[in-house]
Parts: sequence; structure tokens; C-alpha cells
Amino acid sequence: MSTTVDLNKLVVELRAKTGAGMMDCKKALTEASGDFEAALTILRKKGLSDAAKKSGRVTKEGVVSVSVQGASAAIVELNSETDFVARNPEFIRLADTLAEKYAKGELKTVDDAKDLVLPVFQKLGENMGLRRFERYTFQGQGGLFGYAHKTDPSTGAKQGAIIELSGSGITPELAKELLLQIVAAKPKYIKREEVPAAEIEKEKEIYRDMLLKEGKPEASIPKIIEGKINKLFYQQLCLLEQPSVRDNKTPISEILKKAGTGVCVARFARYQLGE
Repeated sequence: MSTTVDLNKLVVELRAKTGAGMMDCKKALTEASGDFEAALTILRKKGLSDAAKKSGRVTKEGVVSVSVQGASAAIVELNSETDFVARNPEFIRLADTLAEKYAKGELKTVDDAKDLVLPVFQKLGENMGLRRFERYTFQGQGGLFGYAHKTDPSTGAKQGAIIELSGSGITPELAKELLLQIVAAKPKYIKREEVPAAEIEKEKEIYRDMLLKEGKPEASIPKIIEGKINKLFYQQLCLLEQPSVRDNKTPISEILKKAGTGVCVARFARYQLGE
């Protein structure tokens, strides 16, 4: 290699041929003393020759994993291109490992997962990546709990949730019931006071248009809308107002009241694959 210009040109050519990253191409050429074919072989041995090309493919499958580690909990969504890979035990183990490491605080950003994802990516020959994660840390009276819903024990979960509960009288059974509720009923908020005013107004406008089309008297519409907002809208969106999926009638707020002194849901995070 005679000049820096020659090296840069070869780096560009090697990247175009292999799809590997610029720095990986430069390192390979340096290791090969400028020999293009030798550098290509180095990249192939490292499994990097097709990595960048594969990384452009869409990841729409995957799994959701949760982990609780003492006073910390995490939930992650790891994506793959196909359901075939999403069912692979190594892929599922990777998701579980990532959830555990985020819960422990060993990983702090989405980018931190790359070094763990890349070797599995190269081995399974399919684009994959960590889409998102949420981490909770707890201090005080109560605890953190997690649940990942599996329809088949041998495969990964497609839905999951973590929850922080505070107060006394909290049991694993109560936490499990609340987590099942969150996963199944898909609340967005804990209570109605958390719902943004703009979201409420938008819903009222939808109800108003529907009622006008039904021919309801203009004077009666405001009262009907309030009834729908209270009975339908808040019940759908707010965890405390939802009827329990266990009996479809007992509000979650009542279940918490019976659970113990000052038991309340501090926060929760719910993931569903692709949402």
C-alpha cells in the first residue's frame, strides 16, 4: 500500500463488496497489509462480510423478556426478521440475558446491547436488534414484579409487563394478578387523572359525531358523552377502573383495597411485540 489515498479507496471498495463497516474494512486491510483478497477472507472469517447488508432488512418478529433483580426490574423487546429465528433457543436466551443485564444496570442504552447481539446475529444469519427497554429501580416498602406471557413454554413471550407496587400486604399472587390484567386488558394509565386532556377531548369529539349521525337530540348529547367517557373510555384505558379479567366485574381498585394497607400501583410498563 503506497499512500493513504490508496488505502481509503480499497476501504470503500471492500465495504461495497462485503457490506461490512468502514472501520472493520480498514482494520482488515491493515491486518492483511493492503492485500484486498486477504482482507476479504479476514472479514468472512469474522462473519462481517454480509452483516451490514443484512442489517438493512426489516425486523418484525421477536420476543419480549422480563427480569427482576432485587430492587430493579427490566423489560426488553428483541426483534428478528422471522418467527423461525424468534423461536430459536439461542435467540430467546439472548433476550433473557439482555433483560437481566438491563435490570442489573450493566447495560444502560439500546446501543449497549450491540456487542451481545452481533455474535448471535452472525451465527443465525439474520438481522436482529434490541428495539426498546424499560428499567425500574425501587426504594421503600413494596416491590417490583415482572411477567412474560407465553402460549408455549418452549418459545419466547410476545407480551410482558413489569410493575412497581407500594404499601404493605403485597403478595406475589397479587402482583401476578395485576400483571396478568395489564398484559390482557392493555391499560395505558393507572388512573383517570393521568389521561391527557387532549386525549379526552378527542374521544368526546368522536362520540359526538357518532351520536349526531345516530340522530340523537343535540341537547342530550353532552350527558350521553359523559356517560360513555366514564363507563367506556376510562374503563378501557385506566387500570384501576378496569374490571378484573378474572371475573369481569370486580374493579381493580377494589382488589387493591382488599389487599392491604395503602397498596397502590406506582407505575407499570407493558410491551407487546411490534406495538
